[in-house]
Amino acid sequence: MDVKEVSGLVHPQLFESLSSRFKRFLPPQELAIKAGLFHGKSVVVSSPTASGKTLVAEMACINNILSGRGKAVYIVPLKSLASEKYRDFKKHYKVKTAISVGDFDSSEGWLGKYDVIITTSEKMDSLLRHRAQWVGKISTVVLDEVHMITDPSRGPTLEVLTTRLRRAVPNAQIIALSATVSNDKEIAEWLGAELVKSDYRPVDLHQGVYCKGEIDFGSKTSQIFISLDRVESEITEDTLQKGKQILFFLMSRRYAEALAREQRKVVKRHLSQEDKNSLARLSDEIIEVLEVPTSQCQKLAEYVKDGAAFHHAGLLSRQREMVENAFRSKILKCICATPTLSMGVNLPSFRVVVRDLKRYGDGALDWIPTLEYHQLAGRAGRPDYDEYGEAITLARGETEKEEIFERFIWAESEAVYSKLSSEPVLRTHILSLVCDTVVRDVPELLKFFSETFWAHQYGRVKDLEAMIFRIVELLLDWGFLEKVNKRLVPTRIGKRVSELYLDPASANYIIQNLKKLPGAETTPITFLHLISRTSELRKLRMRASDFAPLQEQIADSGHYLLEPEPNPFDYEYDEYLRALRTSLMLLDWVGEEHEDIIFKKYGVPPGDLRSRLFRVDWLLYSCVELAKLLKVPRSEIAKLRSRMKYGVQEELLDLVSLRYIGRVRARMLFSNKIKTRADVSAARLKRLQSILGTKIAQKVKEQVESRSK
Repeated sequence: MDVKEVSGLVHPQLFESLSSRFKRFLPPQELAIKAGLFHGKSVVVSSPTASGKTLVAEMACINNILSGRGKAVYIVPLKSLASEKYRDFKKHYKVKTAISVGDFDSSEGWLGKYDVIITTSEKMDSLLRHRAQWVGKISTVVLDEVHMITDPSRGPTLEVLTTRLRRAVPNAQIIALSATVSNDKEIAEWLGAELVKSDYRPVDLHQGVYCKGEIDFGSKTSQIFISLDRVESEITEDTLQKGKQILFFLMSRRYAEALAREQRKVVKRHLSQEDKNSLARLSDEIIEVLEVPTSQCQKLAEYVKDGAAFHHAGLLSRQREMVENAFRSKILKCICATPTLSMGVNLPSFRVVVRDLKRYGDGALDWIPTLEYHQLAGRAGRPDYDEYGEAITLARGETEKEEIFERFIWAESEAVYSKLSSEPVLRTHILSLVCDTVVRDVPELLKFFSETFWAHQYGRVKDLEAMIFRIVELLLDWGFLEKVNKRLVPTRIGKRVSELYLDPASANYIIQNLKKLPGAETTPITFLHLISRTSELRKLRMRASDFAPLQEQIADSGHYLLEPEPNPFDYEYDEYLRALRTSLMLLDWVGEEHEDIIFKKYGVPPGDLRSRLFRVDWLLYSCVELAKLLKVPRSEIAKLRSRMKYGVQEELLDLVSLRYIGRVRARMLFSNKIKTRADVSAARLKRLQSILGTKIAQKVKEQVESRSK
């Protein structure tokens, strides 16, 4: 379909934008238009990676906005994906675009001024809980990666959120984007949408299996590799000789880092002087992300100099972004990544090697889902650069090769299934539904869940009913709900728990322990252990060597913990110790222990540490808010929250409030008897320069002087 054919269907501004960028629509886009996209019809677009799904969503959003129908909400599963979509909208369309992925305790009233709101499912769910006034003005809801409804951790929230939005804005146009799955029709039926299904890819995908010195692509065989021991390096060598880039997917961070170390030896032989200069600058930027780089930072920076990198969640988000941008701009030639990369940003490559098709789960090594393989393989082939892309897997023998073809290459992706029967998720959403008056009694609660994908898929909510009744009783027992003439009514503290986005079980645990505060002897570990016992904070794993030191720690400081030590033979005992080990790691952080020491001591790299600290901040804030309602002491918790934010002892809090002054520079100033902002203001510039360096000292000096005016 020629773009000119929609000139009378869309707003003139949208037509101008489309015609300046494209001549023809891709097949999935054409099918969506013919299905009624510009007539307000809801659609589910089920097609491979890079097939043009995103433009379908963008066109619906922009056309509805420009036509005065209302604002658009674009819901994605990951923050990194939200950032990418935000940049795309800002680049291509002249509409007010906002991104909201953070604070869970806000209605974000400022979003009402924007046309496009890009957010995650958890954040959008939180906005509904806070009754954001602008929700009623939504005309378009985009559900990106809707197949994630089958994910046990994210799926239930996406499913409940979708059900709530369909109630809150029943006339909104829903655009759901999905990878190709076997039951996409079922998803479309649930959403009352037209199914747009296509196997179109703008770049052909050749899928092959390496075995015994050759790659079998089905229709052709390539004989360029020598042995299984060297196959990754040989594939990289061949890729670079073609002037292309390569992505490797591996099951673990350790494997990703190890392979990147090997591939850099191959890649550096193919670098031009211009490449080397660009990579040296990138290496310096990676090192400078932290005030004092960790061994992981140094390793990544070292590999990057040679044109190869590793990519996983243990890296800082800024470092991951640098690696991604460098690969897009063809500065980096090779990335060795864990599968999390396939769930986030758009990062195609000529060649993708899915080295590990098996992963440990439930104590055994098993095949990954076919859907996951297709998502990984789909990264191969870069539109506008490649005529085709190659996805390669590795087999150790003919039998395994045939199984890979049958299980992955020739197979259709599995069906997606509702994971709504997760009790912790149901607790959270049932409380929210009552607090927000979406439902007012148990029959209405059952009716709501009869509208979910679970009910559509299984034909009834009967299997959920027993769990729903049990959860309602728990919420009544915990004092978060009460019954008034058979109506379910939220209590004041129940409503606050819902707004804080806590699992009610965690909130009840926190409340019962906060009640012990009057008269209790407390230190930071008191509150760190308290929040570490909740399900929201991922606990550190235990090693056999950890038991004795942790038991000694309990003997020394157990009286500071609000929860008594369980019986060592109790099943809760290990969890109690894991929470204590997590608390000690966090205590090291506020004790100004360096990130590299924390990594070596606890096995927590900087990226994971930052992820945990985000949740720690949220949980400590929640403790403060609940303590207010309980009218128990909270100043120590608030102070600890400030310390956790910066990773400092209390004496540095004044200094770290200055821009450019982090935990390391603050300690340097304090050690030189510059202990407050007033001391910084009084100090001579030359003295500050001797401590902080010329540029930083100048910026800090200007900052304190401007504040004093």
